[in-house]
Amino acid sequence: MKKAFKNIAIFGKFSISLPIALSCFIAFVLFNEQLSWEGVLAATGIFFMSAGASALNQFQEQNRDKLMRRTQDRPLPRGIFSKKKALLTISCFCITGTTILSTFNLSAVIWGWAGIIWYNLIYTPLKTKTAFSVFPGAVVGAIPPIAGWCAAGGSIVDFRIHFIAFFFFLGQMPHFWLLVLKYKNQYKNAGFPVITDHLSNSQVVRINLIWFIATFISALFLPILDIITKEATSWIAFLASIIMIIWVVKSTMETIQARSPQLLRKQFIYFNSFYLLIMLLVIADKI
Repeated sequence: MKKAFKNIAIFGKFSISLPIALSCFIAFVLFNEQLSWEGVLAATGIFFMSAGASALNQFQEQNRDKLMRRTQDRPLPRGIFSKKKALLTISCFCITGTTILSTFNLSAVIWGWAGIIWYNLIYTPLKTKTAFSVFPGAVVGAIPPIAGWCAAGGSIVDFRIHFIAFFFFLGQMPHFWLLVLKYKNQYKNAGFPVITDHLSNSQVVRINLIWFIATFISALFLPILDIITKEATSWIAFLASIIMIIWVVKSTMETIQARSPQLLRKQFIYFNSFYLLIMLLVIADKI
């Protein structure tokens, strides 16, 4: 039973679907201005939609996954899941997510499916055609907060949800390119075009610095736009952003000079930790 759950969790990328669900929950809380079980339910719906999209992605790329060390232990490449079982699991994820989101409103369902359509029908095919697929792919990160906002009854024309979506969009760039720098050889062996086919490692690291700084600066606007309203949480967000800007400039220069993969790993961990901190601050601000 434990092994079966582990395989399902890998197939649905639960480790990634959880923070995606959290971004949905944050937007729900932001509009609702309080913590509620309804927000948890909406986030659960997006969790299953994300798991469905991730599983469908693995189904689409199962032959390429066999060629990469980081993905060859997934259920389909290892033969643990048959194609029939994989499709059944994908259907269960998507049906469960749709059913949950339908308890809120049609907009929540539409945005839930928009994420799947964009990720699996637009981004996934583009990955095999261009090294710059990260730009349309980053849109995927902006969709779950919109779904949470709409589930809570928020208007799609409200500037706050546009900024939150933009904030999550920005974070997809450095996140993905750090992965490419780490696993570029595996991506190339599997037939994926990578950004280092066009730019040197140092150039990618420098460009990534711009995306890092843009993300940290955008966090400074959260109190200005009344997304974070309390003084304590505003100061924490401000100090965290400034510290990260200083640190990422320093670590980027060290990375270029030393070419150390350990520094890239630290950037990946610290950057994602920063996002988690900001998400928790938004939630704490409403308590």
